[in-house]
Amino acid sequence: MQKKLGRNTVVLLGVGHTNAHVLRKWKMKPLENAQLICVSNFPKATYSGMLPGVLAGQYEIDAMQVDLVRLCASAGSRLIIDEVTGIDHEEQQLIFRNRPALTYDALSIGIGSVPAFGETDIADENPLIAVKPMQTFLPRLKLQLVRASESRPQKIAVVGGGLGSVEIAFCLHERLTSDPASLGLAAHHRAELTLVTGSDRVGAGLLDSTRDRVEQELIRRGIKTSSGSRVQQVNSDCLILENGNRVDSDVVIWATGAVGAPILSRLGLETDDRGFILTNPTLQSVTSNQVFAVGDTGSIQGQNVDKAGVYAVRQGPVLWDNIRRLLWGRKLVDYVPQQGFLKLINTADGKSIAEYHNRSFHRRWCGWLKDRIDVQFIKMYQDYTPMKLSEVDSAPDPQEIMRCLGCGGKIGSQLLGQVLSELEVPPHDDVVIGLDHPDDAAVVKT
Repeated sequence: MQKKLGRNTVVLLGVGHTNAHVLRKWKMKPLENAQLICVSNFPKATYSGMLPGVLAGQYEIDAMQVDLVRLCASAGSRLIIDEVTGIDHEEQQLIFRNRPALTYDALSIGIGSVPAFGETDIADENPLIAVKPMQTFLPRLKLQLVRASESRPQKIAVVGGGLGSVEIAFCLHERLTSDPASLGLAAHHRAELTLVTGSDRVGAGLLDSTRDRVEQELIRRGIKTSSGSRVQQVNSDCLILENGNRVDSDVVIWATGAVGAPILSRLGLETDDRGFILTNPTLQSVTSNQVFAVGDTGSIQGQNVDKAGVYAVRQGPVLWDNIRRLLWGRKLVDYVPQQGFLKLINTADGKSIAEYHNRSFHRRWCGWLKDRIDVQFIKMYQDYTPMKLSEVDSAPDPQEIMRCLGCGGKIGSQLLGQVLSELEVPPHDDVVIGLDHPDDAAVVKT
């Protein structure tokens, strides 16, 4: 579909690991004759790899966040903060709840995933805190901890059993032990943590030797485990498991396996049995060639790839290449998932449990390595230095180049003047200086 002035519009729905790479590459060298628009529910993006470390008190909250307003402005990109409600595939338009539709030539959907609740019966009044959205996880957790702080000792259940839930258990235990006041709790506050998993052992997907290390560390910390039965009910004061056992809980942190976000079912795109968008190896939706689904959001048809950040990161260069190829009318390339990757579990004591190939370690150098990887990764997207104006070569007229780079939504004065001149503005006695004699500000009688 040809756009006004012949410009192509690239839209990134969600700025997760994969889409963030496109935004970063755009800042380095924008595509000719094209504009980039980012869409998000939040003005900040959160790096999941550092969330447990922030929970443990190892990092400040700003360390894991990317200011999308500043990043998009620095890249000459536009940012829209609103909720998407659907896609009009015939018109190639993204539909919003509170603003007009947005036409695209290439759309990349990377909104991540949400925890799976399955058939769990959840009471109306419950102490459940889902990990996602991560932008609000820590404030929600703190609020629930304070509400339940009258319980002595407080009982906290972490539901999941995978790498993420194990890290949360370790890091929350460290924070509650070393600095409960930072969570709004009394200095003498005591809490009992229980890690609940439906698998036979905690640490799904890990080697037995790695699971042994995880379980030994849980025992050393005094963190209880409940395995072999899934949660059937979440009540106001306890969890009821499928085997009939009861786990007392004043706070429930839900960090289970991933499923597709509810919005994905309303986009008119084919999905798999877990609600993720089905794609070809090129990362294009099997329903529409103009739509990409990346990171946790997409599932490559015929392949069984885990939902892990490392895959989302590796998809970034492929997505950037394929967006350009799509706009240029060239053949797209396939994304080939790697066979294995390094797994690091933050134990919140300066160490990490590492698993690589067939070996596992629990050493301080593993903690140093995890910190180095995380910090270097996030800093790539915390550089808000504006790109040079000479690099903005996609605008049709130099007068229309966004030179402020402040809010990311400015337009050139010539275009603005043309639009304002077409408005029918009725006169008013209280307006001394208005649109008929425009200046930096209006003068109005009060």
